[in-house]
Amino acid sequence: MALADSARGLPNGGGVSPAAGSGAAAAAAAGGGPGGWASFPEIVELNVGGQVYVTRRCTVVSVRDSLLWRMFSQQQPSELPRDSKGRFFLDRDGFLFRYILDYLRDLQLVLPEHFPERSRLQREAEYFQLPDLARRRRCS
Repeated sequence: MALADSARGLPNGGGVSPAAGSGAAAAAAAGGGPGGWASFPEIVELNVGGQVYVTRRCTVVSVRDSLLWRMFSQQQPSELPRDSKGRFFLDRDGFLFRYILDYLRDLQLVLPEHFPERSRLQREAEYFQLPDLARRRRCS
């Protein structure tokens, strides 16, 4: 269950310095193993509960040890569920995932003033193993 991804086109080499080398050595330095990183495209399409999101792989792996980080840096693309159009499929709340994705982009969360889904968003943060986001929601 290892993943090696090409650092080309990713900010800061996707966390791998150019000196780290290539192939299995670069994958190991990035937390993946042979055949991991390079197997995922730079742009990933996600189907989350029927809602389609398109983002960069470096965004979904931006929080180390989160569920998405493990999925997209420790597994092969062939190990992940896909929908009928080949998009990676997550059986979660597609509406709330937009806030998860925003958090992954900026490590901040901005919600509408009267956001009624706070407890559900906290549950999603816990599911995706984003402890800082889950803690923030408890304090709000």
